[in-house]
Amino acid sequence: MIEIYRALFVGQIQAASQYRVQSVLWMLFSVIRPVIFLAAWVAVANAQGGQVGSYDVRDFAAYYVALSLVSNLATSWNAYDFEFEIRMGRLSPKLLRPLHPIHYAVVENIVWKMTTIIPMLIVLGFVAATFDARFRSTPAHLALFVPSVVLGASLAFLAGWVVATTAFWTTRVHAVSTLWDRAAFIFAGQIAPLALLPGALQTIALVLPFGYMLGVPAEILQGAVDVPTAMVLIVVQAVWVGIFYALLQVVWRVGVRQYTGVGA
Repeated sequence: MIEIYRALFVGQIQAASQYRVQSVLWMLFSVIRPVIFLAAWVAVANAQGGQVGSYDVRDFAAYYVALSLVSNLATSWNAYDFEFEIRMGRLSPKLLRPLHPIHYAVVENIVWKMTTIIPMLIVLGFVAATFDARFRSTPAHLALFVPSVVLGASLAFLAGWVVATTAFWTTRVHAVSTLWDRAAFIFAGQIAPLALLPGALQTIALVLPFGYMLGVPAEILQGAVDVPTAMVLIVVQAVWVGIFYALLQVVWRVGVRQYTGVGA
């Protein structure tokens, strides 16, 4: 398997090198939304005497810088690609290979993140300096951030694949993917830090998996939660990863039997 992954990485890096400018543009696009919300919350905080709840301007800056980094590391786009592969018949030859198609997506996601992380850090460094971001994280927070962002990325990836596999029955999953993305927009900590969501929405965000994809890793990196709480949140992340992994096994097995090879 190591040799297979090495070959996949080489091929994907070669492909990514042909689209370097496009990758950077997509990276910049992914930063625009958090920066817009950062500017909006800064305006609200300034209008309310410099603070909203427990967040002041510098805290908002730290949170949205952390969120942008986590989004870059955790976001996946499987549902949209999977629909295209089914409609165009590109999935059929992959199903004939001994390697599960998910491995190709894993490598593609990792390579994209590798090729965009450096320009992303440069941009985020500029944003952090502009807004004087204040991180409250300790070395323990930084150590816990690593497993948290890995679990958040794994959860987002597996959940994306579960959503994508609905294409076995519907062929098109754009509506389902859009609904999922809209829910994530509200409950994953993108519109506001999880701590600032109204009581009911905050509860929903922590009961559903969305908050554990982006919001939790971002708050751990920011240092917005204490270390014991961060450890509990990481355990919950691991539980959600296990749930979606098991769900994917079931949905994939049933869906492949349903697959009709549209466009093949």
